[in-house]
Amino acid sequence: MPFAVGSVVQATEMIDVLPLGIAVLNTEGICYQVNAAFAETVEYDCVESGDILNLAVPADRPMLAAAIADILSWHQRQIECRLHLAIRPHELAVVNVIRAPINWGFGALVAVRDIREQVRLEQQVAQATKMQAVGQLAGGIAHDFNNILTAVLGLCAQLLDRRVPGDDDYDDLDEIRINAGRAAKLVAQLLAFSRQQTLRPEVVNVAAAITGVEALLRRLVGPDVDLIVEPSTGVILADPGQLEQVLTNLAVNARDAMSGSGRLTIAAREIAARDVAALGYAVMPTIDYVVITVVDTGTGIAPEIAGKIFEPFFTTKPIGEGTGLGLSTVYGIVKQTDGFIFATPADGGGTCFAVYLPATAASASAAAPVAPPALRPPLSGTVLLVEDERAVRLVVERALRRAGFNVITASDGGVALDVIGTATVDVLVSDVVMPGIDGVELLNRIRTRRPRLPVVLMSGYADPPQRRALEGAGAVFLAKPFTADDLLAALRAAVAAQVLDTP
Repeated sequence: MPFAVGSVVQATEMIDVLPLGIAVLNTEGICYQVNAAFAETVEYDCVESGDILNLAVPADRPMLAAAIADILSWHQRQIECRLHLAIRPHELAVVNVIRAPINWGFGALVAVRDIREQVRLEQQVAQATKMQAVGQLAGGIAHDFNNILTAVLGLCAQLLDRRVPGDDDYDDLDEIRINAGRAAKLVAQLLAFSRQQTLRPEVVNVAAAITGVEALLRRLVGPDVDLIVEPSTGVILADPGQLEQVLTNLAVNARDAMSGSGRLTIAAREIAARDVAALGYAVMPTIDYVVITVVDTGTGIAPEIAGKIFEPFFTTKPIGEGTGLGLSTVYGIVKQTDGFIFATPADGGGTCFAVYLPATAASASAAAPVAPPALRPPLSGTVLLVEDERAVRLVVERALRRAGFNVITASDGGVALDVIGTATVDVLVSDVVMPGIDGVELLNRIRTRRPRLPVVLMSGYADPPQRRALEGAGAVFLAKPFTADDLLAALRAAVAAQVLDTP
């Protein structure tokens, strides 16, 4: 219900009880009344000066002035601005300028809403979305590179088998093999970032894991870095090798941030679910965690690059001195382990990387079940090899023939189905990602005709989305790039699985 003429006192008394920051302007745009919430949010005495514009940084004052002018001229009823407050120039606030009814006795209301938390959440969502998109791109690149590296490594191995050290070209071929291996490791880091690597989680005592890698870390950071490992607690379910990779990469990153000299502190502690909300990270579910902190005394992370440090290939190092995959690898491993990682300024300078991993109630001392001795059935017969990449098909075919197999090749799933219907096939080796009929569909179709056929499925993705479906169908998965020995081991496993499953 509108106020009667002359009821300005009632209006200004009403705004005092509102939780929203409100300033009252007269018809000339002069501020003469603010409530407590406004004074607390803006921390500027607009009433004393009468100038409402000074609540914003200089660059944003023309926008606010234009909005107030439009409102007082009755061109618009309400205008919303996002601007930076003078008291917090690096943060956005929402300022609404609202025209007062003519019979209220004043010109306009200026409402200031603190949206720091909203902006923070928007930035977190935007960053997560960007990282997911970059991860998908990285995974696709890694898949294609793994096909190439499978061919390069395989051909190198076959050429080296025909030579002995000292022969012409032996050293050159060996150098190609070494560099292709380095490339494979870089691709593995891309897969780690895109969360498409193979993890082998087990119950891990975090304190024991940190102690186990401490000697390695001391060698990596060098004698001029004072490495302090504080008493730690907590048990998690993680891949021990990948956890070691996380600690190693963070330690090397800290060493570089300190230019090889300073103090590096590593610790771990448990965080109960009831304490998660107090951490201030809305994206974290309310569960028990173990947090591993890696704190350095370096120069810290500049605000303008803080949102990019986990992106692949982003580095502040000179060209040729860094791949930009260290922190992105850490990010991928942590996310694939259902954890979170945050980088914040450390007390006294430097950076604190905090890795939050879900805690587990399982005992780290529980003995792992002893696997039965692996069967080594003889390898022979005819292999149907299905691979759309010509170079990979050539390398795998040669490796199989040298192992004593007869090999029938097919460039796609349709040709493979025709072969199965007409030829005697003892083992199927197929790529997963192919145009038309992919490896999973091919497996399902062949199982209707040959339910007990041993199957090995290959992929440039170390852990493709179909991985569980493949294992459920009794297929052995082989990640590219692989060696001839890896291929034969996978074939033995596939044959053994069918032998063990025979009623």
